[in-house]
Amino acid sequence: MLLSIIIPTKNRYSTLFIVVDMLLSFDLNNDIEIVVQDNSDDNKDAIDFFAQKSNFKNLHYYYSSEDLSVIENSDKAVLNSTGEYVCFIGDDDAVMPNIIDVTKWMKENNYNALKSYEPNYYWPNQKANYLSNDTSGVFRYKKWRVGSFEIIKTKEALNYTLNRGAVLIDKLPCLYHGIVNRNTLDEIYKKAKTFFPGPSPDMANAIALTQVIDSYVFVKYPVIISGKSTISAGGAGVLHQHIAKIEDVKHLPKNTSKNWDKRVPKYWTGPTIYAESAIKALEVFQNNEALKKINFDYLYAYIKVFNKKQIHVIFKDFEIKNPIKIQILKFEIFLFRVLIFISNRNGSVKKISGIKDIKSAVEIASKL
Repeated sequence: MLLSIIIPTKNRYSTLFIVVDMLLSFDLNNDIEIVVQDNSDDNKDAIDFFAQKSNFKNLHYYYSSEDLSVIENSDKAVLNSTGEYVCFIGDDDAVMPNIIDVTKWMKENNYNALKSYEPNYYWPNQKANYLSNDTSGVFRYKKWRVGSFEIIKTKEALNYTLNRGAVLIDKLPCLYHGIVNRNTLDEIYKKAKTFFPGPSPDMANAIALTQVIDSYVFVKYPVIISGKSTISAGGAGVLHQHIAKIEDVKHLPKNTSKNWDKRVPKYWTGPTIYAESAIKALEVFQNNEALKKINFDYLYAYIKVFNKKQIHVIFKDFEIKNPIKIQILKFEIFLFRVLIFISNRNGSVKKISGIKDIKSAVEIASKL
């Protein structure tokens, strides 16, 4: 088997079934398998759905009834897959039909990890934040050129991320929304006893990859489409509602609160969970040099800009030592945000509205 597409999921059948149907519309033959790793509270609907798909021999459904963290469920998904290469997507994401050709190209050129430009699909009923409008059933993209790519050094990508407080995956290689050679993943597992050595699987794995490979390939055209639905973390992130007490986030590993780094505000938000995951992954690989490079002031400034309404809760009982520096960084981050806002409205980011589901978004993207 060349490629495994893994989909860890929990209680999100409304998007999962559509995504699976979309994948099954491709010509799977013997090159690709789909692994759904389900940890839902009640999987009766899934049993019925997958029973109707029994003629698809490369579709594999696994269910665990025990209470698992997102890390444990994601580990199970990788371990239950068999492909030479693995691609991790969410249950509201999509892959393009070119994914097999891209994976074959990776193998021919000995690339251990690949990442692609990602358009965004906003599922119906996805609400907008105050910087966006018309996001329900919308496909947003920039023009791309098929065949264009670049090689990115992982050390440079890691330094870029750490200098920005590890708040974004951005330039990092990743299994989530990426493709990674299994031997590379096994190197991580051998060292960490998990493919995701941190509380957030996407960032934890991304940082771990920088510790086992020197470079990866970034293709400047879509292989993955990032889906944002009302029930996903990505959808919550659009509305800046990605926030809660650590103890209240049930999908986190059980020791997350106990082992939380004191330099990171102890509250679950996008930037804090990413920074914490970066720290934990670097600690597993004992990379003390990289740990010293984390710009915590940037992390605090980023939170103050993007979680403005909740900062009194996030920073409760948390001491900030460099308020003047953080104010400067806040201005830089806000200015960058404004530039992105302008870019999104000057025609460089295009959108197509009225798209009923992500399968339709894939069909449209395939024709662009």
